[in-house]
Amino acid sequence: MTGTPGREGGAVPKAGRRRRGRLLAGGRRAPSLGRPFHALVVSNAVSSYGTYLNLVALNLYVLETSSSALSLGLFLLLRIASSVLSGYVAGRIVVRFDRVRLMIGADLCQASALLVFLLAPGAAQAVLLYVLAAVMGGGSTLTGVARRHAVPDIVGQELRVRANGLLVTGRSLAMILGFASAGLVVAGAGYTTAFLVDAASFLASALALTALALSGAAPAARNGARAEGDGGETGARGGADRERAARGRPGTRNPVSPSALWRFAPAVLCLILVRAVDNMGSAAHQVGLPVYAEQIAPGDAAAFVGRFYAVWAVGCLLAHQLVSRLRTVSRWAGGSDASGRPGGERAFAVGTCLMSGFFILAFADLPAVALMGVAIVAGVADGFTEIVYHSRLQALPEVQRGRLLGLAAMAETGALGAGTVLWASLLDHHTPLSVVATAHGLAIALALLFLLALRRLPPPAAPAKGPDGTDGTHGTDGTHGTGAADAEDGGTDGAAAAPPRPAAEKAPTAGPDDRPGDHPPRKRERWTPTT
Repeated sequence: MTGTPGREGGAVPKAGRRRRGRLLAGGRRAPSLGRPFHALVVSNAVSSYGTYLNLVALNLYVLETSSSALSLGLFLLLRIASSVLSGYVAGRIVVRFDRVRLMIGADLCQASALLVFLLAPGAAQAVLLYVLAAVMGGGSTLTGVARRHAVPDIVGQELRVRANGLLVTGRSLAMILGFASAGLVVAGAGYTTAFLVDAASFLASALALTALALSGAAPAARNGARAEGDGGETGARGGADRERAARGRPGTRNPVSPSALWRFAPAVLCLILVRAVDNMGSAAHQVGLPVYAEQIAPGDAAAFVGRFYAVWAVGCLLAHQLVSRLRTVSRWAGGSDASGRPGGERAFAVGTCLMSGFFILAFADLPAVALMGVAIVAGVADGFTEIVYHSRLQALPEVQRGRLLGLAAMAETGALGAGTVLWASLLDHHTPLSVVATAHGLAIALALLFLLALRRLPPPAAPAKGPDGTDGTHGTDGTHGTGAADAEDGGTDGAAAAPPRPAAEKAPTAGPDDRPGDHPPRKRERWTPTT
């Protein structure tokens, strides 16, 4: 955009050109996220719909065809295990390869696996069913990690909080439509139609991502421009080259080893731990809600669960509106608070406590109106914490961001699977209220400890210097390491990084055999005989 700088630090559009962006409180106009990001939102919503649809349809199909709870358990276990393994692999490859192409490939693999399963004969389907579980679990996790990594590259660090809110909105709507339509499609048209609709959703997602890649705003294209200090490397290749260069420098730690990650961002690792325990608590109310619905509404349990999740989804939509329209909430979710400390971690801890507390209240035998109010507040808190969580991870430099996003996916999926098994077994002997209170009580306790530990956690270490005098790890917004980007968007120390010191000039040497302290030999004069 061209024009003269305005009061808000942006640019004033040319006369006669329509100003883009939504109008916020106070007459301010929010910057537009752009059509390429909207293509990513459409892809996220459509693929999420397919994921939630096959979660119901595939589970019912396995249970109906095998008539064995053990077969269903093995199917779910394989799907969770492949998802955890995919998180480990995705954290490494999203830095080395184009993120949009990875998402397109994952969607095409899932669609192809469904079509192959449908075309296979009945005897082969019994084996391909478990292959399908592995492909679905791994593909969804790879897509999620690549999508989270690509958001700052597409919209920039300053708009990532709003962008995450829009992604959460699309995912919430897709979850409601997927769960609601799965039973109707299976009951009315059969499993074949359900699987065809599922495959079509992944193909539509890949088509939307192709439009994003062709728009020129794909992560690799955006980072391919020459930035300060990166030597013109592309985003994916540059991140991998910087990682290898940091490993190859003598005396330099591996920037993505566990000890280096803890030294670099201890608060972020604690954040992932709290999120994992929170996911374990979410597994408690997911398996406990149908049991609770059978107790209070024996003849209308399915409708009760549907209404609860529908109202909860409305709360998630409101969370996006609060974050995108209220500047105070947006800054608290992704920036620094009044004391100079980062606000992202604190906002996440407070939101986790509120969300877990209201989910516990939802099982306290409340009247219908009060229960719906509790559900909508729980949805607001749930959506808010998800926005804050993703925004904080996206504020990391590129190399560490990929590894920590993969680690986060592993922790979230593993905790959700372990919690599902644990709390489901306890529901046979205890009431839903006691099980949910125990699970979410652990999340509240750990979030409070994290809130207190923020005062004592060390600030992030400065990234290692590269061979050219620049930082070894770069942020995606043109800053180096944990500098201005983290101070503005929820870093751990809240202070800008010092400018890099100029490299000291070395004394010239005559050759490799000379010692470091020797002076260069004098140039010999050529003897010329006289006549």
